[in-house]
Amino acid sequence: MKQTITVNGQTPLGELVTYFPPITSRLNEFHIDYCCQGDRTLEAAIKEAKLTMDFITEIQDAYRDYLARTDKEIPVAELSDEQLIDLILETHHQLERALWKELDQLVNKLLLVHYKHGKELLMKLHRSFSELKLELEEHFAKEEEELFVAIRKMNKTSEERAAISSLILELEGEHEVAGQIIKRIIKETNDFRPPEYACPTMKAVYLKLHELADDIFLHIAKENSVLFKRYQ
Repeated sequence: MKQTITVNGQTPLGELVTYFPPITSRLNEFHIDYCCQGDRTLEAAIKEAKLTMDFITEIQDAYRDYLARTDKEIPVAELSDEQLIDLILETHHQLERALWKELDQLVNKLLLVHYKHGKELLMKLHRSFSELKLELEEHFAKEEEELFVAIRKMNKTSEERAAISSLILELEGEHEVAGQIIKRIIKETNDFRPPEYACPTMKAVYLKLHELADDIFLHIAKENSVLFKRYQ
């Protein structure tokens, strides 16, 4: 199995982040979509973001440094279906559930405390977060109770593999919806930068929303670009 990739302008974004997870924070700074648009090449994404090709050199240098680390992760593309599902459940599903449970109370508290300061902003944010939470709750249920169970089954028939492929198409559509909601939240929070009147609770909400968004993007990339592709 290969443990590394060659990073150049033709490297797909989904492949880049699955072999080099730490680069996601840098891509997020420029709103480069590597989850729902993981099939795009790095060069195409850079042109769309109006960055120079020096950005590729920066990524190549950063990836070289990452490979020299002794604590780097095993690329998710090299994991078995079973290992990858366990990773998704233990890393992403658990973290995201914990974050949205905490945010559920904080966002509502924020709406009440700062209603007079920023009624329009906070109502939009409250609605967007509620939509995201609902979308994720239902999406996780489909993955955990249907998709992952089907993938774990040994000796799948052709009909069972076809059913998995059909469900994956549905789940990819839900990834797109979640991605659009997150992009809306990013816009509403001004890239997760709290307003001047922000209290400690509001600052905490923005930080946790940022953490949730970043984790969801990487989570989607691992599924769309690795696990799902094995059944398409």
